Amino acid sequence: MCIAGASILGASVFLLASYPGISTGMALVVLGLRHVLTGEQWALPEKFIKVSFWGLNVGLFLMVITNLFPVGVMQLWDVLENGYWHARSLEFIAQDRIRMLEWYSLPSHVILIVLGVVPMVVASGLTYLKMRRA
Repeated sequence: MCIAGASILGASVFLLASYPGISTGMALVVLGLRHVLTGEQWALPEKFIKVSFWGLNVGLFLMVITNLFPVGVMQLWDVLENGYWHARSLEFIAQDRIRMLEWYSLPSHVILIVLGVVPMVVASGLTYLKMRRA
């Protein structure tokens, strides 16, 4: 079951392209921001980018363990019992336990936004301001 659980987890995270898309986007933004600033100017935005890096990773990890993995396991179980059509239907998705897991994953979304996205926006704004002054 451990191997099956790992494959469900991998499918949930990587086929949705959430992590590769976010990490590639963050890498391109950091590359662009770093390219337009000198080493001295980079000190302050770099602090925000470090917080953003950890915020995005922790938020995504918590999303996986609080929502994607448990719902994926329940959907797999439902596919084996009732068929694929039922596991993707509104009847399955609207169950109370699925709704409960969605609410349990809310803190992970808050972490992703507050500690992941907001610091990256702040770093981008600081870079823009420093670039305008130069």
